Amino acid sequence: MKLRFSSSFQANLALWITAFIDWLLLLPVWLALQTYLQSGEAAVRWIYLLPLLVAGGVLLRHRCSRLWQQLLAALLLGLLTGLISSTLTLPGIPLVTGAAVCAYLGMTTASRVNRFRIYLAGITIYFIGSIAFSQIPELQANVTILTWSGSLCLVLALIDSNSSHLRYSSLNSDSARLPEGLRRHNRLYLAGFIVLAAVLAAGGGKTVGMLLWNAVRLFFTWLSRLSSGAEEPPPEEAPPQAIQEFPAAEAGEPGILAAILNIGFYIIGAAAIVVVLYYGVRWLYRNTGGLLRRAMDWLLTVLRRESPAAAAGYQDEETSLFTWEQTVQGFRDYFRTRLTPSSRRDRWETMDGSRARIRWLYRHWLRAKHTDGYEVKAYLTPQETAADVAAWSEGQKRQRKSPGSEGEAYNRLLAFYIRARYADEEQSDLTELSAEEITALKEQLKL
Repeated sequence: MKLRFSSSFQANLALWITAFIDWLLLLPVWLALQTYLQSGEAAVRWIYLLPLLVAGGVLLRHRCSRLWQQLLAALLLGLLTGLISSTLTLPGIPLVTGAAVCAYLGMTTASRVNRFRIYLAGITIYFIGSIAFSQIPELQANVTILTWSGSLCLVLALIDSNSSHLRYSSLNSDSARLPEGLRRHNRLYLAGFIVLAAVLAAGGGKTVGMLLWNAVRLFFTWLSRLSSGAEEPPPEEAPPQAIQEFPAAEAGEPGILAAILNIGFYIIGAAAIVVVLYYGVRWLYRNTGGLLRRAMDWLLTVLRRESPAAAAGYQDEETSLFTWEQTVQGFRDYFRTRLTPSSRRDRWETMDGSRARIRWLYRHWLRAKHTDGYEVKAYLTPQETAADVAAWSEGQKRQRKSPGSEGEAYNRLLAFYIRARYADEEQSDLTELSAEEITALKEQLKL
């Protein structure tokens, strides 16, 4: 019986495997952080939660498409991981950061291109880590797993480069259409490198290295004996005398006052740093000639950047019109509307200016038609809506007292509304309308 999974599950599984490989490429970093920053008495090991974070990031990739959403979600998942693994402390900040990086890797896996560079960077990290782990006593216990995972990453990098080369050479994603001779050569090439990686992982590299080192050392020893003519071994140096150590002082637990002062010191230091940063940014914002403002606009533009969607459908052109004045005014309007009761938000008396009054008239006229039974279609333009309302009115066969005056009033309202909605504020002639004319139009529409 053959199991069948949904396409979404298969897509998520493929992306999770890809993101897991990215996490595996950074394994030397995770092992070093685990060794130095989390004690062995922890109930939940921090490094075991990282693959779960990668999977969670893959599942959240559709909900967090913008960069600022991805960074915020990754930070929250990192803090949750620190809370679960009991590493949410000041020395555990690198662990929380590493967890956030893993979540971010999962959310951006689908939009990442040119993976061979990622494999090359990971193999470089393994090369540095293999040297450092063998020399540092605290990390020597992880040399075996580092060797095997490094060999696996080398095989994965080889397979990825091989697949990319086949797609590039055949101009097609189907590698089975390649000539038989090229496929045979490719398979031998791939199998040879995998066997070499397995031999290196099994200790063959260390054996070959020791043989070469012993051969070079014997060669230079033989040369030194020929040049000196003496075969006596050099005298052994006496070991240095042991220095008498003083007994270690007994460590006592700090008192409550010391703990309060310690926490207060961090709070005061953080507040001082925030104040200095605030006044520093304020001074730079006012005295750099707009340079800091442009830099902050660029940063906000980058944070609002969306990840490319999976389906290549139509996407309307987007233009960034961000300014600090509009942002502050937007916050003011938001809190003002939230604090104002809903019954007073949309009143004729609160409308400020000709544009707002014209839009109010059109909105309430359309609402009155909806109350009479007309189905409002939001996708229609104002002119198309007018034609649709006219067709609906004829279908209903309503008896009106003065249909001519109402139609004329709506034509004036439609002309004003189009200019209020689509024309620029400087170029529009709505400012020439007086409050009495707009009020008269409101009475003609019976609103």
